[in-house]
Amino acid sequence: MDTIGTGPAPDPAPRRRGRRRRIALAALVALAVLPAVAAARPGAAASHAAGTSAAASLPATDAPPEWGSTAGVWAGHNYDLANTRATKRTSITSKNVAGLKVKWRFALDSNEFFGTFSSNPIVVGGTVYLIDLNSKVSALDQATGRVKWQRSFDSPNVGPNGVAYGWGLLFGTTHTGVFALDPRTGATVWSRELVKEGDGGVDIAPQLYDRTVVVSTVPSTLTTYAPGSMGTVWAFDAATGTPKWSFNTIKDGYLWGHPEINSGGGLWFPPGVDDRGRVFVAVGDPAPFPGTSEYPNGASRPGPNLYTNSLVALDGKTGKVLWYQQVAPHDLRDYDLHISPIITYATLNGVRTEVVVVAGKMGSVHAYRADDGKPLWSLPVGRHQNDTGPLPDQPVQVYPGIFGGVQTPMSVSDGRLFVPWVDASSPMSSTSYDFPDLASGTGGILAVDVATGKVLWKRDLPSENFGAATVANDVVFTSTYDGTIYGLDVRTGKTLWSTTTKAGINSFPAVVGDTLYIGAASPIFFDQPVPEFLAYSLS
Repeated sequence: MDTIGTGPAPDPAPRRRGRRRRIALAALVALAVLPAVAAARPGAAASHAAGTSAAASLPATDAPPEWGSTAGVWAGHNYDLANTRATKRTSITSKNVAGLKVKWRFALDSNEFFGTFSSNPIVVGGTVYLIDLNSKVSALDQATGRVKWQRSFDSPNVGPNGVAYGWGLLFGTTHTGVFALDPRTGATVWSRELVKEGDGGVDIAPQLYDRTVVVSTVPSTLTTYAPGSMGTVWAFDAATGTPKWSFNTIKDGYLWGHPEINSGGGLWFPPGVDDRGRVFVAVGDPAPFPGTSEYPNGASRPGPNLYTNSLVALDGKTGKVLWYQQVAPHDLRDYDLHISPIITYATLNGVRTEVVVVAGKMGSVHAYRADDGKPLWSLPVGRHQNDTGPLPDQPVQVYPGIFGGVQTPMSVSDGRLFVPWVDASSPMSSTSYDFPDLASGTGGILAVDVATGKVLWKRDLPSENFGAATVANDVVFTSTYDGTIYGLDVRTGKTLWSTTTKAGINSFPAVVGDTLYIGAASPIFFDQPVPEFLAYSLS
């Protein structure tokens, strides 16, 4: 996504990938070592073929029992298997949201320019669980913020990462592997190394269904992309960590023209899972980008570079491809289609129809039929400039840039889709790129009709929106990199509540009961930032 080019990359800011400093990583104590590229390699699948008949035989899908057992739960990264990030099991509404105040604070570790926390907390059974960018897991008392236990893996991670709770276990990832912990003590139940340090990374929060844990590797290390690395989706047995299936996000397992130079694919955010057993994965970009001095404009990787920048529907039992749709073929601009796919329903031609909505750094949102991948609508968001076609030999300003477009998860509620976006340009040529000046970037959030793609309202914000969208009844929350949290009316976008934290925000909230939980731990706009995790409550 962010840190590949013809030479060493500068220190990045929020959209995640790549610090120049060398860090010695402690490997997980693994039950087994799994090669990063030894994934299942399904045969060719047409863009939207095989989906309807294959899906018809798929069994119903079950979320972990804890996810629906009580109103006081946010157990997965995006709340549910459909990735809606929307809850009605909260007392927060448009009528009382202005009463939110800090209930408690938990100090986070400082962590250079990159920040400390870029994920979504979860809340289960009176405990708030979070994982920072050094892969340290903390369990906090939901009422007081007091530490119950902490478990440090000392494995720096560029994020987004996260934890998920199911079947009595807490699941998460380090930069090289996946683990299951006892949520009462933090003791390891099982762990697996997925990729050797230097050969790629793991930066995703787990998704859980049918006693299965799904994670993914990516080709990105802490500093760059690893040549020859292919992102792989892995499905493990939740109780034992035994592999069930894997899916290589590079079609046919071949890195195009010059595999010794190229890399690509992988997932950055959790997939969506529907009640027919389909798993929808949004795949990252190919590399190198934009190109090298020897191979400008991605000439080392001819063709569309499937399955990069694609929405792929998989059979959740086997990992077999049902259908796919590629949004940005032969990407030159780091335009990952990486945001968690949202599964929802819309009335189309009088028929209630399952729809999958996805977005990414190319600054566009796309809706497809869930059964066969047929396109329904697409919508550009934010500013666009020099964003198509080959790049010239001399740098031009490109919008969306490396940190632009739709960077963090969307939300859907009652037929409205809420899309956060970032306007930040990057200078790019056919062989090089640079990072944007985030201090001058902006962003916003808009509401879209799921059935038609029509914009219902739009709010411009003075800073980059790396804070996702989260709905609590009739309030949509989002946050910006300057440390401002907004509570907006879902119908109009009008500000109902806002507050400013002591550090920038590059993470997303969970809403449980009468409380919003969020981390503020990015230092870019602050001389002496105070990284902390906060609980804002009505009581």
